[in-house]
Amino acid sequence: MAQRDNRHATKQESLEHDRRKELADFLRTRRARLLPEEIGLPRRPKRRTPGLRREEVAELIDVSVTWYTWLEQGRDIRPSAKVVESLARVLQLTKDEQTHLFQLADQPLPSSLERSKVRPAFQNLLSTLEPAPAHLRDAHWNVLAWNRAESLLDDWANYPLAERNVVWHHFAHPRLRSLMVNWEEEARTLLALFRMESIQHLDDPWLKSMIEHLQQVSEEFRQWWSFHEVQHQRERPIIFSHPKAGKLVLQPITMIFAYDQQLSLRVLLPLPETDTANKLTQLLSVQSTPGDHQAQE
Repeated sequence: MAQRDNRHATKQESLEHDRRKELADFLRTRRARLLPEEIGLPRRPKRRTPGLRREEVAELIDVSVTWYTWLEQGRDIRPSAKVVESLARVLQLTKDEQTHLFQLADQPLPSSLERSKVRPAFQNLLSTLEPAPAHLRDAHWNVLAWNRAESLLDDWANYPLAERNVVWHHFAHPRLRSLMVNWEEEARTLLALFRMESIQHLDDPWLKSMIEHLQQVSEEFRQWWSFHEVQHQRERPIIFSHPKAGKLVLQPITMIFAYDQQLSLRVLLPLPETDTANKLTQLLSVQSTPGDHQAQE
């Protein structure tokens, strides 16, 4: 047992070393590409290296030169979220580079980076998936876009942007509660899945705020959250009782995009041995709401 624990610790140390080295290399390359005048500093003569100097970056982000030097050397130090934000601003990083920097620094992404703008290709993908209800969500499970079939179960456009969150929606709004045949079982499963993922956001003020608000508005949430139930994935389908179509049996599938792991696609696939797909198709044929939907910033 001790030997296995030692191997695990050694592997973790190696991964942490690689992360710090990658962070150090990334910072050096981004510093080297910037000229002083590009960030409002006077151009100094006889510069031996291209780009900004370490002392210039350290001054701009309000840390000591020694501390920043250690950071670029891959030393065992952990920059705060505030320092990472300052680095992203000073080094004039693109949105993708900012995301990469926060991940390398082992800091949670700020909400400005997590709420991704949905590309037109993904809007088309949502349409192609019909009659299966589908939506795109960010790492906080905020719904960013959805198709017409999703609106048959609950139209996200009817709710304020701040309330278009899957967990909040299950506990704070009655629509899904009235449609799901086994709401209590489904809500507890959803909460266990969310808790499993939320370990990545324990220091995020957003998560703490949402949990506090849900504990105030939902007695079920307050009770079940205290149970600390966790679940990695689910297998059983969800059964809905639709007021127009009757029984709908749908299998939830969630996929994460390789290019942006803060963005995921949730699809409710009609089970082939049921008539759910036909029912959804018929409902879509008479639906008055045109087109897909994307949350407006």
